[in-house]
Amino acid sequence: MARKRKIDVAVLYNFLGEDEFETLRQGLQGGETELSPEMAEEYDAEAIGDEIATVEEEIQAVEDGISGAGFTARTINIKDDFQILMQALTNPRPDVVFNLVEWFNDDSWLEDRVAALYDLLQIPYTGSPPVALATCQRKDRTKEILQANGVPTPRFMVVTKEPIPRLGGLRYPVIVKPTRADASEGISEDSVVENRQRLVQQVRMILEDYEQPALVEEFIAGRELGVSVLGNDPPRVLPLEEMDFSELPAGYRGIISFESKWDPLNEVYHKSELICPAKVSKSVKKRASEMALRAYQVMGCRDYARIDIRLDRRGRLYVLEVNPNPDLSEAVGFGASARAGGLTFRQTLRHIVRSALKRNHRQGS
Repeated sequence: MARKRKIDVAVLYNFLGEDEFETLRQGLQGGETELSPEMAEEYDAEAIGDEIATVEEEIQAVEDGISGAGFTARTINIKDDFQILMQALTNPRPDVVFNLVEWFNDDSWLEDRVAALYDLLQIPYTGSPPVALATCQRKDRTKEILQANGVPTPRFMVVTKEPIPRLGGLRYPVIVKPTRADASEGISEDSVVENRQRLVQQVRMILEDYEQPALVEEFIAGRELGVSVLGNDPPRVLPLEEMDFSELPAGYRGIISFESKWDPLNEVYHKSELICPAKVSKSVKKRASEMALRAYQVMGCRDYARIDIRLDRRGRLYVLEVNPNPDLSEAVGFGASARAGGLTFRQTLRHIVRSALKRNHRQGS
């Protein structure tokens, strides 16, 4: 009897240039990169280097996990090249694409177009469809949809140009963000402002440096929760996680800034601790789970997503952002929640691939 052919999974990603994390790790381990005097008192440079994961390592982990889950996996870096992308999709044609492409032509706004190409070629792929990817990239549009569907989100306004208007009905403090940036880009401790002067400075910085509208949102002081959702029929809410900011130096607001996510040479990167499952009451867990599930559904997400939620000091919950196709690394939000929910990395990847395979266009599903 002939052996059954394994499902062929093409893991597609897009990367060009030098891996900054690989360079940083080599510098820390080799002594070329030095820590600041303040950091050096508390941290060891070589140890920090050991903790840094490179792009290649993260992609390899996904490939190994998919192979370990019983599929045939092959990884293709499309290198911002349409011909390589088409080759990966047609010769040979994969059974399913594991979609890790987040930009094209050096433009994150083309992320949804790549997913649309998979649809055009009728190739099943993991993660959210083009409309959800495009909509969730716009923080202002996401909030409008959440509000229209009864999902609480902080009050906000959008500033597209100068002169910068007054807050109107909003109250200080507010947080100023780019409307169309991802992964905490453009968010720092300076983003939270208490007065008109600082508001003008931050909004002007977004308009000029990021060349896009600024989202001005009431800042919700409190706890930062993440709620991950897996699957579709029905979707499953995984255990909540919390980013604990209690060890941050005095004066820090406790926000997930760009530095806290991506800069191992900054102390805030090391002072924020992921706790999963989050230590919250049953009531908060239930309400946050229901809110995240509602956000997942109204934004059109599928397969897997992560919803950022704030819990204020009066116990009220607010959705900040909806993140389709989040980072799958085992040590961070979605991966930690899946593990707390009893799923191994391989099991999580198998679930995501199987969800995509159910949408096999050639089978009419």
